[in-house]
Amino acid sequence: MQDFTCSRLVRWAAVVGGLAMLTLSPVGLAQQPDCPDRSVCGEVSPLIPMQSTEAVHMGLVWKKDSPNPKILFHARFPEYVPNDMADPALVDRAIERGALTTAGNQFNSSLRDVLHGFDPFLGLGLDRSADDSFQRLTYGGYLMRQGLSQSVPTRIRANRTMERQLLFDFGHPDALKNSGKFHTALLDEADFAMNQAAFKEVGFSKGNFYNTYCNARVTLADGRVCVFGGHDMQSQNGLFKVNIFDPETETWAPRAKPCTRDNWDKDPFGRQLFATDPEARNYPGCDQRDIQSTQPPDPSDMKYARWYPSAFPLPNGSVLILAGTDQDASVGPDPQAAEKGRQGIPQTDAAFTATRVTQVVPEIYDPEKDRTIALENARMTFPLYPQGEVVQTGPGKDDWVVCTMGGVRVQNPVPPGGDRFFGPFDKKTWCLDVLGALEDPNRDVPGENHWTLLAEAAVDRHYCCPTASLVKTDRSGRTVSHKWLMISGRDRATGSLTATIEEIDFTDRSPQWRKAGDLIHPSTTSKAVVLPNGKVLIGHGLFAQGATFEERNGLRFQLFDPADGSTRGLAKTTVSRGLHGTATLLPDAMVLFAGENREALVRPDDPSFPMMSSYAGLLPRGDPDQGVPVGQLFFPPYLFKPDGSLADRPVIKEGPDDIKYKDHFELEVEGRSDEIASVVIIRSDHNTHSFTGGDRYVELGFELHGDPHKGGLRVHTPRLPSQAVPGIYMLFVVDKAGVPGVGKQVRLKPETQGRSSG
Repeated sequence: MQDFTCSRLVRWAAVVGGLAMLTLSPVGLAQQPDCPDRSVCGEVSPLIPMQSTEAVHMGLVWKKDSPNPKILFHARFPEYVPNDMADPALVDRAIERGALTTAGNQFNSSLRDVLHGFDPFLGLGLDRSADDSFQRLTYGGYLMRQGLSQSVPTRIRANRTMERQLLFDFGHPDALKNSGKFHTALLDEADFAMNQAAFKEVGFSKGNFYNTYCNARVTLADGRVCVFGGHDMQSQNGLFKVNIFDPETETWAPRAKPCTRDNWDKDPFGRQLFATDPEARNYPGCDQRDIQSTQPPDPSDMKYARWYPSAFPLPNGSVLILAGTDQDASVGPDPQAAEKGRQGIPQTDAAFTATRVTQVVPEIYDPEKDRTIALENARMTFPLYPQGEVVQTGPGKDDWVVCTMGGVRVQNPVPPGGDRFFGPFDKKTWCLDVLGALEDPNRDVPGENHWTLLAEAAVDRHYCCPTASLVKTDRSGRTVSHKWLMISGRDRATGSLTATIEEIDFTDRSPQWRKAGDLIHPSTTSKAVVLPNGKVLIGHGLFAQGATFEERNGLRFQLFDPADGSTRGLAKTTVSRGLHGTATLLPDAMVLFAGENREALVRPDDPSFPMMSSYAGLLPRGDPDQGVPVGQLFFPPYLFKPDGSLADRPVIKEGPDDIKYKDHFELEVEGRSDEIASVVIIRSDHNTHSFTGGDRYVELGFELHGDPHKGGLRVHTPRLPSQAVPGIYMLFVVDKAGVPGVGKQVRLKPETQGRSSG
């Protein structure tokens, strides 16, 4: 077993000015033998159990009067508990037969196609009684694809009855309790019990009735979280739904309950149904191939069902929704599936998958009316999760567009079977005049209007690459610079990953993409977070060309400085997080990394094995079934002095709760005001799949106010919502040493709704 001597235990233990502060006591942070200077490399915390669900979708939610946010997160099946989908008897049998110590993903082979008995590991054949209930009664008999059978099973028994939509309260005294472990495979039941009280279930019990996995999420100006689309039965079958989470009540807006989920609640596992009809394929009157069963209509529904869409908060308070895929559920599962199962051949559902289509029509969601409007006149084909950025184009509040990456003008819509899920894609940046499309009298006439070609990047970016948005304004509130960064990519000629970082400054007379720097390795699916000092923290991701385990799995964090184009390596982690990893900036200026599929958190080529565990004895290799949901804090270098002690941090003594455009506000800091180098507001939206649609760093113009000894600052706000869209921001002051204080919640209030949104 590898020895991880720890130097300090990280916990939230003090409240200063109502804000949770980082305090350190003896035992906890990881030593970095190759980089012992914390002020240069930063540091990582021990692993934090995330209970029943991987944080594939994750972001902050704020109550109006709370100084501390909570983290809303979920993964697959947020409307069920693990024991619904993954029969605990089968999971335990897999463990008993060596799933934790035998190479390969035994949980997956045991559960992917339970209905048809294809199970080479457990060997149960077709003698499964009601073990196939979930696949049969909620999934319509479709194959459980896209990791749905891989992530839900867990070896932590206490988590199997928890919902998979959770709130993590960082202000709770147990939130960061841990035993100092740095390898996922070492965590056991006792580790998960330590901080379980800091989590609250907010799934089905709080009104979430849909599988909002692979959705688009946006935080509205009032703090509510809008969730667009998701997953209906087998992968790439989209949802029409717009689900809304209210942080004030910690509940979901009322939506129609599908009969599949409702019947499961009344007759779990179909026990009563199968007692009278052992061959039943659905609850009475609830055929999953009928969209009315799985998605009964709500007035708030989108016109187009979407899986893997993008959504962007807009200056007028509405939301733009782009892209996504869907399939025709009425086709039904592979008609020979049962016969194939008897022959030991896995199910394919090929006919169903062949109906896949790409959604090419943008939609606008109006939160005041709780309705969507389709822009039939502004069609554009995108691969999944296209990136986008709100851009100011003139001096008026209606002078803005949304610029995107990856769009192509091909046959719209693409016929079934010819979807653009992975491409073809393009390097071009197209900008959509949203308000112009809304006001077009031919809005309902199919067309490819209101898009303007702006620029072209050097490398392709699809389903791979994080972005970063940085705006700087002056003391008049006008934009000095607006940089949009694209990080990593793929060379079209060779197909290989690149380390290229490109930027475009929308304030240039003719904005064009230009190279801004490079990562230390080519990568895909890294996570990027703009820190309060304006530098970009990049973590995790996969590096296919890497020669070492560390390189292949992106274990070393990186710091990119847009000011000089430099990138340097920082401390490293032991956890690999690829496509389904997430990262969120916290008010204390630390970053929480979480997410990734359970079965990808333990890599088969991890050189740390063998290691001794408390639950299975010696673990001879990195087995995917050892994986359990974990998070980890990264402490940027600015939190430390060269001697390793905590840096002295500036403190906001007095500041506003609400700010507005074309205005100024007063701040009072401890100590001298002339020691403050910058004042910034950071909008931290929800993120997934290396994608963020609403994050923005905005550096504000400011001046000293009064005697510097009294700590007064006068800060000037942006003039227009297109510079900083309405919403909840964290307000930071950064001193001349580059050290940020603790972020304070401020709400940037919307102006009037601008031109009509309907």
